[in-house]
Amino acid sequence: MIATIPAPPPQLPAELRPLLTTLQQRGFQVRLAPPPVPGSYGLFQAKTRTLWIAPVAFDLGIGRQVFLHEAIHAAQSCPTGVLQPLGWSVRLNPVVEQEISGILTTRYHHGNRQLEREAFSVQGHPDAIGRVIAALKQRCRLPLPASGANRTGP
Repeated sequence: MIATIPAPPPQLPAELRPLLTTLQQRGFQVRLAPPPVPGSYGLFQAKTRTLWIAPVAFDLGIGRQVFLHEAIHAAQSCPTGVLQPLGWSVRLNPVVEQEISGILTTRYHHGNRQLEREAFSVQGHPDAIGRVIAALKQRCRLPLPASGANRTGP
């Protein structure tokens, strides 16, 4: 039995579809549905390898950033399943840096701030999609085929 990758949802912009495909190939599930945490636009759950992106994020014009933010967390979770910084450094406008610092201070536990800073910093970068795809391919192993998929004989 050959695993198939579902077609991308129609509301997902074409520029994000290669990232969606890479995530799916690496064993992540992407759900365009409200995350299980009320009031959030996106969520990554390492244990289940699931990303949720609220459809309203695309209506608000922030869907690309939210999708990339959660995909960065997916890359951070490889290869161990525990999120670790990727070591990316992006030069930001001081106003953007100040805004990110404010968000991190008021909305995130101090233990997660380095991971979140990296995700916030890269999500708006022009080459973010390519960077995340490359990181996923480098860090995240392909999932093993379903048991029995490669069996020969009875």
